[in-house]
Amino acid sequence: MAGRRPVVILALTLLVLPELVLHASGKPITTMAHGPKGDVEFETLTLNASDFWDGVKTGQRVTISGELLLPKGEGRVPVVVLSHGGGGVGRAEDTWARELRSQGIAVFVVDSFTGRGIKKFPPETELSRAGQVYDVYQALALLATHPRVDPGRIALMGGSRGGGLSLLAAMTRSLKAQAPANLEFCAYLALYPSINATLDYGKVASRPIRLFTGTLDEATSITTVRGFAEKQRAGGADVKLFEYEGAHHAFDNPDFRAPLVATIGNTSFTVLYHAQAHARVTKDVKATLAEVFAKP
Repeated sequence: MAGRRPVVILALTLLVLPELVLHASGKPITTMAHGPKGDVEFETLTLNASDFWDGVKTGQRVTISGELLLPKGEGRVPVVVLSHGGGGVGRAEDTWARELRSQGIAVFVVDSFTGRGIKKFPPETELSRAGQVYDVYQALALLATHPRVDPGRIALMGGSRGGGLSLLAAMTRSLKAQAPANLEFCAYLALYPSINATLDYGKVASRPIRLFTGTLDEATSITTVRGFAEKQRAGGADVKLFEYEGAHHAFDNPDFRAPLVATIGNTSFTVLYHAQAHARVTKDVKATLAEVFAKP
């Protein structure tokens, strides 16, 4: 994964013919019973939001990839599925993968863009944020078959678009429509998540949902994130919010040591690394995972 760099400019839309099957390379796997590691490819669907929530399981097939990083040892281990931001897999995902693996946690970094021919920041017409949840549900189903994976301890985590995806995946509506049978993520971690203020998220999973965001984030304001957390807690959800004073969007990404103004659509926001917030969120995520993975 080293060498991948995040990008903060809007990409051109990829035009895809109906029923076209896209492949990253090689042959997609349907099980991990043989114990693979490293780069693996698997098949998913590209669904719009309506079809996703309607439970549609037919449509444009596509082969995407993921990188499975296992810690040393032979026994079963917990796993974090990492969903990337709008710029694709980059420095932030690389950094988190190394950190989590050092804690004895396996990591599966799902790349939802490359197999689809997407560079970065796809519009909803190219890849729906809700529809992309289907990718991580497929990853969950595969990981549960791996001999080194504890299927009851698979968490979902992502930043920015990936953080928003974690919240969408936690929706009861999403789980009922598309989650694999008898499987669910044991926790949902969202770093500076994109939250759709106009979407009714409804009820969410009873599993722990943890939000980590900076007070100066302009992409999704702290007010919006607080509102989401408060509403879900009022409905009985297990939601906790960790706030990082003075931190902007992507505060955990060392590539942004100088401030940069990103523009996506009609939204402009500052992207800036914050060393103190990064150190704090690393501890907070570590403590959160230790808690959720310890639960039976």
